[in-house]
Amino acid sequence: MAKSQIIKDLANGKVDTQTALKRTKVLLQDLENDDLLDWVNYEIEGYPDDVEIPDYRVIGGQLYGTYFKGSMANHITYNHVPLPLGNLPDEIKEDILTIKIRQGIEALKGVIAESEKNDNSGLMKPIPAEYYPYIAQANNDLGMMIATASVELNMPKVLNIFPKVESKLLDILSYLEKQFGNLDDLDIDIESKSEKELNNIINHIHVLIYNDKSVTLGDNNKIKNSNIASSIKED
Repeated sequence: MAKSQIIKDLANGKVDTQTALKRTKVLLQDLENDDLLDWVNYEIEGYPDDVEIPDYRVIGGQLYGTYFKGSMANHITYNHVPLPLGNLPDEIKEDILTIKIRQGIEALKGVIAESEKNDNSGLMKPIPAEYYPYIAQANNDLGMMIATASVELNMPKVLNIFPKVESKLLDILSYLEKQFGNLDDLDIDIESKSEKELNNIINHIHVLIYNDKSVTLGDNNKIKNSNIASSIKED
């Protein structure tokens, strides 16, 4: 059987991720399963704050800060230098050094493009000032007066969100094609399958989507209200 054109278009990069998500949504709607539709809808529209996100959208980075030592009249300023977190508990480190990327695919693409246009080296997450004393303590330097601190995200991992989603879409579409035949009409004949067969198909797609889903870091996100500087903003 010849490959469906929608699969070839996605594999050859002839359609963007957003378009591929919408096409897959049309097909998944026929299966009438909320979990499957939730994933594709969240990737299109963005993940709400109260929804657990896939681990490929939890991105880590390096903490940088500007601080000075000494008095106001006589001090040394250190600009944009790495700030280690020393002996802070691992849970606090994870909370500071990671961000949950909740934007939909198209919105995230716009954020990255805006960052590149402004010649930013990467996306940043500001750290609230109430964390500064703990960071200074973690550096074993209570004389450190932190002026600003932010986490610069690992850009390769941010960019990897797109191929990760596309890979899942290819897996889903290829599996649907094997079960229902050509997909180019964006229609699948669920009447050709028994209820047990449909349940097995749904379960298999569920595994394709969520097999790498992990518990999100920090219940309710301790730095819950932090944005990623001027780069990533809440919709």
